[in-house]
Amino acid sequence: MTDTTTTQGEDVGAGPSTRVIVLGVVLGGLSGAAILSETFGPVPMRVTVPLIVLPGALLLMGMVFASRHRFRELDRFADRALSGALWGLVATLAYDAIRPPLMWIFRYHFNPYRAMPIFGELITDQPRTTAVAIGVGWAYHFWNGLGFGVMFALMRPRGGAIAGLIWAMGLQAFMMWSYPTLMQLRLDNPGFLMSGLVGHAIWGLVLGESLRRWGRE
Repeated sequence: MTDTTTTQGEDVGAGPSTRVIVLGVVLGGLSGAAILSETFGPVPMRVTVPLIVLPGALLLMGMVFASRHRFRELDRFADRALSGALWGLVATLAYDAIRPPLMWIFRYHFNPYRAMPIFGELITDQPRTTAVAIGVGWAYHFWNGLGFGVMFALMRPRGGAIAGLIWAMGLQAFMMWSYPTLMQLRLDNPGFLMSGLVGHAIWGLVLGESLRRWGRE
């Protein structure tokens, strides 16, 4: 009787399996993969977003919500994913808030929100100046922030400022690799570098520290 109780208790406290975590990380990273496909591959975002990213997002949300309180493993997966989404959103808001003051303080002539209308144009095939393209681009930007937050929380549910910073610098490297081609930017543009490096550092610190304090296993 004692052994059975202990085993059940250990099962309740265990995290989701590796394959479930890997699946969640892959689904959370589809938006980033779509950017790479647009930049370096043959498939544009107007194809990958509706056919791959959106279904992946729906599947990820389905894994979080549809099975709540039915399967213990997916319940624990959902706890991590929801924590990552929440603090990923908060971190993204901090990321967006810090960048314009940096451009003003250092007098850099760079628009830190340049990517959003371009995302919208690539997804909708509408001019980047239209309300539709701008709205879709911002929505995609926030989904990126949530998705990368979910990926981090699935892999490191208790976060940590240093771990968050390392994760954010990995995303910065991803941006420096893809954005010069996608956005027609130069890597030696000081506004681009300052906006990305400091913005992502803030994003990673907020995400990592928030998960350390309030994240769920």
